[in-house]
Amino acid sequence: MLPLSRGSTCDARIRKGMLALIWITAACGRVVSERPAPSPSPGFTSTIPPMGTPVVVRVPTPTPIPTPTPSPTPIIYVVQPGDTLYGIALKYGVSVSALQEANGITDPALLQIGQELVIPAPGPEGEPVRPPTPTPMPLLIQGFGCAVSALGSLSCVGEVVNPQPHPMRNVQVQIVLRNGEGQELTAGIAGTSLDILVSGGRSPFALVFNTVPTGYARAEARVIRAEPTQEPGNRYGPVELARAEGRVEGADFVVRGQVRNADAGPMRRINVVVAFYDGHDQLLGFRQVVFSEEPTGPGAMRDFEARFAAAGVATFRVFVEGQR
Repeated sequence: MLPLSRGSTCDARIRKGMLALIWITAACGRVVSERPAPSPSPGFTSTIPPMGTPVVVRVPTPTPIPTPTPSPTPIIYVVQPGDTLYGIALKYGVSVSALQEANGITDPALLQIGQELVIPAPGPEGEPVRPPTPTPMPLLIQGFGCAVSALGSLSCVGEVVNPQPHPMRNVQVQIVLRNGEGQELTAGIAGTSLDILVSGGRSPFALVFNTVPTGYARAEARVIRAEPTQEPGNRYGPVELARAEGRVEGADFVVRGQVRNADAGPMRRINVVVAFYDGHDQLLGFRQVVFSEEPTGPGAMRDFEARFAAAGVATFRVFVEGQR
């Protein structure tokens, strides 16, 4: 991490990689809560009229020929871009473990686009099918806070930090609003602005409640979903942050810069996230710039600009990721 000078202009040295990140100050990882067949019938017996010694003739019970039960046609699912084992299991109402067992999958993170999966049959008839519940990986939330806007909405922002030794994807954060007695008033779910959280990386998130519920006193945030991934690699490729500088212009703090496609092929989507912080490294908000109208060719540059209300802004960070 390289500190940047503060003032009217903030210039950053560039760090290249699969996911590029530029920042001005280092943040402390901390969790923040804002106030926070039936049995065969027996054989029958008949006798031949007495002519000397009676002879008993036993007629065996005929063995019924079983009617074969037709086996259901197995469902084959072809893995699509963006699929996860959890999502596929949820779609077909089966458990992740059953899906893994039916397909010999030991590592759910190693799904391949175009891979064919056999969907196992759901539970016995009458037995409710319970959608699989993922176990969230231990990720951290920091810089979480909520503020009431001039329009009366409640805007909540924060960052998810990944302390795991592997990247994570499909990260979701639940935000709960409570009253003074701790009772839940309402809740919502937010996703991170970056698709992939690299090891040691972070990503902002935000959720806006249209109105402030009566009795609102505090908000809490927690990670409710996160899945390990092998990305960047297959779908996500290298993008470089070539330049980034920020300055106050009137009432706005403006960040301008360039990103470059460092991959050998085109990028169909480049995601640039600019996060703004106060002097205590508290996240104030972020802006997202996405280039997806047309592919970005190998080595091609993209110019970006992000504006945020200048009041309280002391530092900024730029996050970049590219999707093939």
